[in-house]
Amino acid sequence: MKSFKRITLLCIVGFISFMLIDCSMQRVAEKRSGFQKSNLWAYYFYTDADIRNAPRVTDDVYFLFQAQDGGKPQISSIVYSGHPDPALLRKYLQTLGYRPVSIVDGEERWEKPGVVTPAFYLGRDETNNHLVLSKTGYR
Repeated sequence: MKSFKRITLLCIVGFISFMLIDCSMQRVAEKRSGFQKSNLWAYYFYTDADIRNAPRVTDDVYFLFQAQDGGKPQISSIVYSGHPDPALLRKYLQTLGYRPVSIVDGEERWEKPGVVTPAFYLGRDETNNHLVLSKTGYR
């Protein structure tokens, strides 16, 4: 019985520790400056798999994550520095089964036919010289 109590206590302490670490890492992932692939926790826990697998059209990339409150989606993004050609990213989205549905303020929205979410957004941030591919969805 003593070993059961010890194992239970160890599991509880481990779970609480994991939650505290995860909460602090989410704050790191949500920083405006983003995070690199070298931040393994943020990269694997907070970057959507489709964003992780997106083509690297430049060598200089970083990742962003936003968790929205309420009924809003989470946003996972890859940011490419410079002026890369978005054609390779469009081709990638097509291989995933997505099609362009609208362009608003220069940002393309991509959806699977008949499905509103998840959706991808592809656009340029001319102020910072970036190309941004984002995926919104619910977890």
